[in-house]
Amino acid sequence: METSRLLAKIENCEMVLPEFQREFTWSRQQSLELIDSLLKNYPTGSLLVWRTADVPALKNMPEFVPDGRVDVLLDGQQRLTALYMLLKNRIPPYYSDKDIEKGKDPRNLYINLKTRALMYYNKIEMDNNPCWIPLTDCFIRDKIDIKSIASVIAETEEEKFEIYSNLNDNLSDIKAIKDIYHPIMYVQEDANLKHALKVFDRVNSNGTPLTEADIALAHMCSSWPDTRRVMKQKLSTLEGNGFSFDLTFLIRAMNAVINGRAEYKVLHEASKDELVSGWRVLDKTLDFLLNFLRDRAFLYESGDLNTYNVLIPLIGYLSQNQTKFRSEEERKKLLFWMYAALYQTRYSGSVDQKLESDLKALSSDCPIDELIATLREDHGDFKVTPENLDTRGVGHPLYNMSCIVSRALGGVDWSNGLALENPIGKEFSIEQHHIFPQTVLRNAGYDVGKNLIHRKRVNEIANRVPLTRTGNMDIFKDEPSKYLPLVQKSNPGNLEKFMIPMDTSLWEVENYESFLKVRRTLIAQGINDFMKSLISKSSEEAQTRGNETINELVTNGESENIEFKSTLRWHIHSQRNDKSIENAVLKVITSFLNCDGGTVLIGIDDKGTPLGLDMDNFENQDKMMLHLSNILKDRLGARYSRFIRMTVEDYQGFPVLRVECRPSTVPAYLKVNDAEYFYVRSGPSAIELRTSEIHEYVQSRFFT
Repeated sequence: METSRLLAKIENCEMVLPEFQREFTWSRQQSLELIDSLLKNYPTGSLLVWRTADVPALKNMPEFVPDGRVDVLLDGQQRLTALYMLLKNRIPPYYSDKDIEKGKDPRNLYINLKTRALMYYNKIEMDNNPCWIPLTDCFIRDKIDIKSIASVIAETEEEKFEIYSNLNDNLSDIKAIKDIYHPIMYVQEDANLKHALKVFDRVNSNGTPLTEADIALAHMCSSWPDTRRVMKQKLSTLEGNGFSFDLTFLIRAMNAVINGRAEYKVLHEASKDELVSGWRVLDKTLDFLLNFLRDRAFLYESGDLNTYNVLIPLIGYLSQNQTKFRSEEERKKLLFWMYAALYQTRYSGSVDQKLESDLKALSSDCPIDELIATLREDHGDFKVTPENLDTRGVGHPLYNMSCIVSRALGGVDWSNGLALENPIGKEFSIEQHHIFPQTVLRNAGYDVGKNLIHRKRVNEIANRVPLTRTGNMDIFKDEPSKYLPLVQKSNPGNLEKFMIPMDTSLWEVENYESFLKVRRTLIAQGINDFMKSLISKSSEEAQTRGNETINELVTNGESENIEFKSTLRWHIHSQRNDKSIENAVLKVITSFLNCDGGTVLIGIDDKGTPLGLDMDNFENQDKMMLHLSNILKDRLGARYSRFIRMTVEDYQGFPVLRVECRPSTVPAYLKVNDAEYFYVRSGPSAIELRTSEIHEYVQSRFFT
């Protein structure tokens, strides 16, 4: 069928596009090459059409009712969409403006009428050369004045006629694109949708760029026409929250939820009910997972992940467990696995095969242990060495891992003190700061332009830290020997959270290589210690303590891990609410966080006698827990909420508030007025460490 007739059928909705088809994905170069092929009479392939009165869900035509049979375009829509836009200078009716992604609209394609060269608009090249004209103008009657063009470029009357003749021939050849014949293959007319899709599969398995995920989505849309629409809506919502995924990711996630598999073909037979119910689970799971990544994993946008395939096993696990972690131990082990899978580049190749293996592990009796064992078997030891960091740049996943550790330790911006989580505003976006600025190193003899080794040394992970844009600009070209002392003075302990060597002689530019060597060691050690904390013995002991009954806790009495408090805020002797009582409770919680965890029982005096919760005069028990949660966030920080669990339990007929504290992976400082205090356990008491003792304790507990 001729190009003009095909485009007329599209315009009159006699040829329609099914909802399961991809959007327009061609690059502008592909559109250019299509026109070039047509001008040179190269073959461009056939179209696949299904002529039917039983139309499936259609793109941008939800209310369409066919008047008899229509042609459903199964294959070739990329070519026809490009031709429609270039010949008619508008978007075909099965798409809207927002469906044509930025940078893919080919309508500013120009052609040189003299040379037949094709190029997208270029001001310098075209503004003073009348031979360059918009391709779309060639298909508008009397739009191109060939005589005027010939008059401008011809130097003599004789040359003018020759040029006119050449331009006219070329314009005729361009217009002839409308008459080029495109062969069409038809699916047999009595076929149903499933049969049409089988033909679609066969055609697209022989070298065309459609992926297995595209074909799986086509089958899903055949059962549930809204599949693509709801998925794209979800992608838009997720992108607005910092996580840019794609349809392939959602298809993999649906497969993990519905089938616990990675092989796309098992989705082909999924029913509408299975897809709808699976989507409901996935929709909820994705929301929970993104909150979990931000709240517990220190991952705030998709850029923090070198691959989001690592999330598929987590989605599989959560969907099998009512969007919950079965235990605190499994939550931490899953984090351990995810981090290791990221920095060991688990999914850098054979993605579907590895996902199949990992999803299969989730069906075992000990799913997370099986995941970890598989990862260790395929990729070796999880331990990071300084050599792993040598000459590695910020594109390597170990840079992201170093950022995660700094966030977990509570590191803040060196200039403005903002947390490096998810700052609002372009001026406070996270950038990758050079500790030794490039200008400083260039002046010291590092040739970053020509010497590859020098360039790697200057840009390696050990010379980079995440800072906000304003923080980065405030430092800019200063030498570290000048600005690092100021950072240390304004926020003591902050540099250690970024694993910066504290030997100030290493901050001198002549000692740059030594600085890198020491910091590689500190980063490797920091990552290893952070990973170890996720599967440490102390966390397992804390989990065991958390399973003890309140009767057992009271019977055992106060100890290094147990403390009783009569009230949360009520001073029994002065008979009033007292901030000092609250401070005493917060001091105990802080000490547990900084050690091996423990339990605070509020409503029991130091002799083990139950008093209940009435004296604190809260409206109800939920209000009491909310109050404690709020002052913890205000005085300690929201990041520590994940280590604390509160429940109200009965002891001898009295309600008691049980506060379980797990060991923190980062040091916890309690704010009192404008000061911060650091508490640890000493027997059954919380003690404050002196400033001179804090650094040594933090280094030994959180960095070794």
